[in-house]
Amino acid sequence: MSPGDTPAQFCADFLGAMQRRGVSFRRAEGLSGWGKSTIAAATRGPGLPNVDLVTDVLAAIGVGAADVEGWRTRHEALRDTAPAVPPEPAPEPERAPGAPTGPRTTRRRIEIAVVAVLAVLVVGLATALVVVLASPPAVETRTVVVQNKVAIGEGQLVEDRTPSYLGERPVARCANVPGCKIPGTDVGTGATFVAVCQLTGESITNADLTSTSIGQNPNAAVSELWLGARTPDGRVGYISEVYLAPAYRGGLGLPPC
Repeated sequence: MSPGDTPAQFCADFLGAMQRRGVSFRRAEGLSGWGKSTIAAATRGPGLPNVDLVTDVLAAIGVGAADVEGWRTRHEALRDTAPAVPPEPAPEPERAPGAPTGPRTTRRRIEIAVVAVLAVLVVGLATALVVVLASPPAVETRTVVVQNKVAIGEGQLVEDRTPSYLGERPVARCANVPGCKIPGTDVGTGATFVAVCQLTGESITNADLTSTSIGQNPNAAVSELWLGARTPDGRVGYISEVYLAPAYRGGLGLPPC
């Protein structure tokens, strides 16, 4: 553990490790088996998160075994240096036998009892608020229709010779990148996907830029907006909105991926 390390810094570094690999909470959920809201809460702190959650997620997103073990060692060091529990307050002095309980002592005990009840209520409300904030709002999915067509020349819009598909990353020509195209997701015009989120990726166009008068074609589209959609096995893959029918572009109010 480096000097000055804190549980809050541990949580921030955990989030940074996911962001550097472009892994969303939803993606981490699919890879690790831990719930996305639980993973999100573990990145916010301020206390130390579950060490098994952290190491499971890091291993699932591709962090090496040696580095994962380093995270576990760091967690143990932070846990061992947690502040000690303060000592219990000294008991009140005993009253002399037969001494009456005066009104001030009785009132003081009532005040202490009221403060204790209020403290329990405050803690309960704070816990409930944390749970509510950690749970993402329910978001409706959207069924989108594929338009696997290429804009050519002054006004043509023809079916692409190659199918559209979902990719592991929001990049152009994903099929040419080893391991990027998700098998079994090839589709043509009229097919549908269940979209669950949106994100900014590589800018892409549906236009044949080498064709004559392509700048006048009203069907030509260019965008860096991609939608995340569920694959047949439950994962989330990405498709550019330029390969969706125009009515299904613009993000559709979906949450960030």
